[in-house]
Amino acid sequence: MTVAPRELRATPPEPTVDIREFMSKVGRHKWLIFAVAAFLVVLAGIYSYSRPSVYQATAQFLVRPTLVQPLQPNPFDQVDMPTEMQLVTSAQVANVARATIGGTLQDVLDGVSVSNPNTSQILGISYSAHTPQAAQAGAQAFAEAYQTFKHDQALSTIKTYSDTIRAQITDLDTQIAGLDTQIAQAVTGSPEQQSLMEQRNSLDTSRLASQNLLATVATLSSDPGQVVEDAQRPTSPVSPKHKLDLALGLLLGLVAGVVLASLRDQARDRIQDPPLVARSLGAPILGSIPRAHRLHVGSAHLASVDEPRGLAAEAYRTFRTNFLAVCKESKAKTILVTSARPGEGKTSTAANLAVALAQAGRSVVLVSADLRNPRVHAVFGIGNEQGLGQVLEGTLPLDEAIVETDLPDLHILPSGPVAAIDEPVELLQSDRMDEVLQECCRSDFVIIDAPPIFPVADSLVLADLVDGVLFVTDAQSSTQASVAQSRRQIQQVGGRIVGGLLNRVPSSWSENGYGGADHRWRGLLGRRLLRRDDWSLDGVPEDREEPAHT
Repeated sequence: MTVAPRELRATPPEPTVDIREFMSKVGRHKWLIFAVAAFLVVLAGIYSYSRPSVYQATAQFLVRPTLVQPLQPNPFDQVDMPTEMQLVTSAQVANVARATIGGTLQDVLDGVSVSNPNTSQILGISYSAHTPQAAQAGAQAFAEAYQTFKHDQALSTIKTYSDTIRAQITDLDTQIAGLDTQIAQAVTGSPEQQSLMEQRNSLDTSRLASQNLLATVATLSSDPGQVVEDAQRPTSPVSPKHKLDLALGLLLGLVAGVVLASLRDQARDRIQDPPLVARSLGAPILGSIPRAHRLHVGSAHLASVDEPRGLAAEAYRTFRTNFLAVCKESKAKTILVTSARPGEGKTSTAANLAVALAQAGRSVVLVSADLRNPRVHAVFGIGNEQGLGQVLEGTLPLDEAIVETDLPDLHILPSGPVAAIDEPVELLQSDRMDEVLQECCRSDFVIIDAPPIFPVADSLVLADLVDGVLFVTDAQSSTQASVAQSRRQIQQVGGRIVGGLLNRVPSSWSENGYGGADHRWRGLLGRRLLRRDDWSLDGVPEDREEPAHT
């Protein structure tokens, strides 16, 4: 038998939100949510009231441009407010303020903040401290320190300009005095005297310009502005905000309570014991497949071919025994294999069940009826150029679509190309699909790999056409609610669930068994567990004559 198994990626289910389910969850766990919310409110209160109070005072300062002439138009256009805001919080200004309010330079810088409301020429200089008096004194000290620093800076600049110009005038005076001496010694009316006179006139012009410039510098403004609103003593702290802290604690508590309630529901709804699954499914559990490194979500391989003596292969043989007993009792030949959601192992189950039945001498047709995401052909390493889709469309006879395998008793009907199929459910619901199943029933069993229940309606359409439904559940990810909901949907369309299979069962569920097999599942339908779960086995004989094939 040619086998080329490969791992297949599961399609994630789309998340949905049910408001009624959410409100029902809140109602069921209201005391838990209330307790968590109250606990976090208490923690928020302890945190809020244990923090020291912080007060903040603000002084308003009107900024004026410095080093401009009083009559210059639009002098405020020269003020760069972002630069002035950074200057207020600079170390130079903080050092001036520190002389008044005390403390270290870093503490002083940590307490100050600046704002520029509405991009005006007003700076809001705020200071935070643990007492109202310190906050008021800090804000006022920074406003005055900024004013002093800017004023001193302007005066220093003006003095530098004036000293430079005066030095230039003194140098010009010296040059003029030297020229006056040379002119007096020169012959009156001579060319030399004329040249010296021209040089002196040029120096006089330069000296006059420097004197005018000195007068202009003397009129430059050194006023950086003024405090238009003194800092007021705050009457209440700005931090901590007890009401806000308590409200945030309540909000976080409610969210945490709902999350905890959801986790609690999930923990309770998780599949923790096979009898619970049987009750949710309304049918016996026919077997369990142990979790292994090759049996992870979205993977499929032929256990009895790849590892014939492994735990999975033995589990499938046990499952086959129980399956045959159920089908003998119900006279079922066409079996639909499905699951609640993608990735729970339905394709792996259908393929391994078909192989196990063929190895036991039963003739089997494995039908790949998942026309949206077919995988059977990949598991067996066969082509998918034609198959069920073309048979249902009437472009291909059924006999030409069925593929033989190395097992004489196993035949496969692949899905065929699915890209050109617009609506698979219409084809599966057609009369031709019923005819295909009837023709395949010439074999002992027809195993149908169908899509999962929740994403699409394909399996629900097929459930009424088959003798029974085999429901596959992932013990690691599925929930009892999803199993019960799937059962209700199958029953509503007239389908009959003959049994279930647990996939990826953890080793903690197992008991010591021969050769690694799970004794909890040995014997028809797991007698011990089903008897504990009130499942009646009367009238269903155990298949004791079937050997274990390797």
